Amino acid sequence: MSTLENAAAVLKLFQQKGVTLGHPGLTFTDVVEALRLPKSTVSRLLATMESQGMLERDADSRCFHIGRVLLAVSGHYLSAPLVDSASPDMARLADKTGCIGYISRLDGNDLVVMRMFHGRHFTQLITPPGSRLPAAATSTGRVLLAQFSEEEVRQRFENSWQPLPPNSPQTLDALCAQLAEIRQLRWSLARNETLPGISSLSVALHNKYHGDTVALCLSFLSTANALDYPPALLDQLRHTASDVAAKYGAALL
Repeated sequence: MSTLENAAAVLKLFQQKGVTLGHPGLTFTDVVEALRLPKSTVSRLLATMESQGMLERDADSRCFHIGRVLLAVSGHYLSAPLVDSASPDMARLADKTGCIGYISRLDGNDLVVMRMFHGRHFTQLITPPGSRLPAAATSTGRVLLAQFSEEEVRQRFENSWQPLPPNSPQTLDALCAQLAEIRQLRWSLARNETLPGISSLSVALHNKYHGDTVALCLSFLSTANALDYPPALLDQLRHTASDVAAKYGAALL
């Protein structure tokens, strides 16, 4: 393997060994055994990685930890808002599926559209960024509301329930029943609610580093199929959400 490949193998070893803050770190022997290289080669490799700030060595234990350069880069990378982090992946998904993609978040009991991505199939029925919609009347809003307990949802709406479109939950009890199902499924569906003839699928992501929660959504023409949505579309949305979660230290809710 090349020096770059060996350095990558060392960094991957931190994950394989479960090295986190407070962990003693990797020993020289850990690296020799993992890479199966001569000790002299490993010694030069670790010394180079240390000099470049990729690794740091504890003065007492002589164990290795992730260095300041990598920590600075990853900290900057992971601190970006999920709205921005997820945008390239959602743009690619919208282009691949032909659907309209959205990234949204809650503001009180409203859903606010933060980003919109055109798919290949043009439709005039769009909800542009900045739009505010009743959260209870959208798949995106409901997947975000499902992150709260039933008691918290009832407190949110008990004095502010507003009439919703005919295909949306018509009572607070009906909304709570839908949210209970969404918590089990971990995704949400809306059909012909905010816009007639339009359906949407949504999932939620949470960035544990700074408490940022957003919903990823694909909007498409309603179908007459028995499942009410294309299963392959849900699979692609969940796969994209999982990729974003893995890259940015987020959790697929």
